[in-house]
Amino acid sequence: MLQSAILVLSFVHLLFKMEYNIIVAPNLETLATEVAVLFPQGWKLKGGIIEHADGFSQQLIRKASDKLKQSQVQAPQSKQRRTKWIE
Repeated sequence: MLQSAILVLSFVHLLFKMEYNIIVAPNLETLATEVAVLFPQGWKLKGGIIEHADGFSQQLIRKASDKLKQSQVQAPQSKQRRTKWIE
């Protein structure tokens, strides 16, 4: 019986300053949803999807510098528009 829990394993390789993340989910739809959440945080896919007894898994990778870049990026400020009132 498949569990509905999602397992996330994270570890950091200090020598190469890389972060690795493994997402384990009971079905492909859940796996895709969980992986999609990590893309805006600078994570990239590494390898393919693996099928196993507990469901499916996917490995992701991110450089430590990508994490810093993502946090430094700010939303552009909207310009304040001046309006002329017609009398």
